[in-house]
Amino acid sequence: RHERKRKRQEAQQLQKLQHLESFYEKPPPGLIKENETKPEDCIPDVPGNESAREFLAHAPTKGLWMPLGKEVKVMQCWRCKRYGHRTGDKECPFFIKGNQKLEQFRVAHEDPMYDIIRENKRHEKEMR
Repeated sequence: RHERKRKRQEAQQLQKLQHLESFYEKPPPGLIKENETKPEDCIPDVPGNESAREFLAHAPTKGLWMPLGKEVKVMQCWRCKRYGHRTGDKECPFFIKGNQKLEQFRVAHEDPMYDIIRENKRHEKEMR
């Protein structure tokens, strides 16, 4: 008798949870959909950006941050003006070209932790 009552309560609880899930996931009836923005729309459609646009067009919107181990980056490189990587990344065609002193200066000014880490290393050397 107690077991039947417990099973009935569990079934009711399960039904309530299923109703809540379906209620919140479905849009209300009669909703007029607006044009949804696609992730690839934030990258201009120019010849150098096809791979980044193609990847974003088929990337999953729900789930992992890095699907299949490839990080989704919607950012523009300052040097080559392509999307999908930053200035210092190895994917950039202009990676490690030009003046090394300018490159170190750029890294120091882009990374706020650079100076702190350098000071800590200097302090550790003085302590030895």
